[in-house]
Amino acid sequence: MNLRIVYKSSYTKFLSMNTLKSVGFFVCLLLVSRLIPHPPNFTPLIAGIIFLPFILEDKRFVIIVPILVMLISDFIIGFHSHMLWTYGAFLLISLGVLGYFQKKVNRLLILSVLSPTLFYLLTNFGVWTSSSIYSNDIVGLIECYTLAIPFYANNLISTIIFLMAFTLVHNYMGLKGKRASL
Repeated sequence: MNLRIVYKSSYTKFLSMNTLKSVGFFVCLLLVSRLIPHPPNFTPLIAGIIFLPFILEDKRFVIIVPILVMLISDFIIGFHSHMLWTYGAFLLISLGVLGYFQKKVNRLLILSVLSPTLFYLLTNFGVWTSSSIYSNDIVGLIECYTLAIPFYANNLISTIIFLMAFTLVHNYMGLKGKRASL
């Protein structure tokens, strides 16, 4: 009986350390992706939010990690006037992922399309409401959304590509670990 407790305790510590390493690596990857030159809105941030439940049992971190990554990277690259809309969009995406996430391909595909769409709709509404570039009527709103389509396309494509990459690596590492333990 004592051996089981010791074994389980060391196994739990091992899992916690592996989880900590995975999350640390993932956070660094997301941070670096915002800091290095990249096409506008072509980052793995939304894919990261969708993927986090794969590696984190504590679902609160699905909300905390993206906001933390954004705060740290914005501290380095500079804060902007639309942060409330941007952070709010990431918060809503995180909550949506928590409510809708399942390890099923169709769920991941739906999230990979809906999440960038929500980001596009919310952040560009924020740009329209707080910018003097667009008129404060439906024409200005349509113009704002129309001019933002290339950014939406980048966000949508990057979310799908990075989510596929994260999932493939996760599945490969899981299979590799199973083969090593046999």
